Amino acid sequence: MILVSGGSGLVGSHLLRLLVKDEEPIRAIYRSKSSIEKCRKVFDAYGETNAFKKIEWFQADILDIPALEDAFKGVKKVYHSAAMVSFKDKDHQQLFKVNIEGTANMVNVSLQADIEKFCFVSSVAAIGKYRDESCSDEDALWQKEASTSDYSISKFTAENEVWRAAAEGLPIVIVNPSTIIGFGDWNSSSNTLFKKVNEGLPFYPPGSNGFVAVDDVVEIMIKLMDSEISNERFILSAENITYQSLFSFLAQGLDKKPPQYKLNKWMAVSYLWFERLISLMGLKRTSISRANIRTAFSNRCYKNEKVKSTLGIEFRSIEQTAKDCGKLYLKAN
Repeated sequence: MILVSGGSGLVGSHLLRLLVKDEEPIRAIYRSKSSIEKCRKVFDAYGETNAFKKIEWFQADILDIPALEDAFKGVKKVYHSAAMVSFKDKDHQQLFKVNIEGTANMVNVSLQADIEKFCFVSSVAAIGKYRDESCSDEDALWQKEASTSDYSISKFTAENEVWRAAAEGLPIVIVNPSTIIGFGDWNSSSNTLFKKVNEGLPFYPPGSNGFVAVDDVVEIMIKLMDSEISNERFILSAENITYQSLFSFLAQGLDKKPPQYKLNKWMAVSYLWFERLISLMGLKRTSISRANIRTAFSNRCYKNEKVKSTLGIEFRSIEQTAKDCGKLYLKAN
């Protein structure tokens, strides 16, 4: 049996879509009924409602060790994609609890249950960068800086828990996706990009980043888990492109006008302080953070040669992925 955590998320729901196509039984842990419905909507969007019924849903929280021990009974492989993504200061404590303590619980129970192989979905937020600003690869040393986000710290520390478990005898693989493009709940994570463009976005940030299709992420995860490869990490990033290009692709898929104006930093900072002010007045929650602004104005790039040469794969086009997903979002919303 295969166990999946985070089945209602972008990666988890698409991972389940692929896993149920094989004969091996699949168990997914969940915290609430609403999370199951999020996953069901992804299956429905692809016309795979009947396939959804093959999943065995088990109520458990990755912070609840006794519940996890029950969920792991009969399991041989584990995909751990459950995580909290936030760049808000107020979420600091919960972010560390879910991402670090939750991952520690997952690998500890895996060791106890004699799991054959464990796949951890990390992030390029746990990948370092080179001083000469060349594209990062798996060897780029992560270092904490004054501008390092709590999310980045949480994913790096969670990775260390996985490496610790590997040293204790658990066969593991780690994937570090860049910004993931795919269909899901457009109120969460990177999916919100589609919602913002659909609502009408006049400005585009001047930075650039790495992007990857969710279908590539989950296919690679399964290939790594089915292979003899263990105790390795792989950056999953298809293309390094500007935000202007990405938003243009998203707009085409959503049949919307793409953002026309470059965002200036003073505008972004002014908006941040304005949102914080009205949030303090109890009128509205802050939706952006300093970390968001730093990302929007930075130029990050990532190399993908390791996974391409190891598995002999090619990545999907981000342009086509964005357009295809845009059409699905229009139908679903």
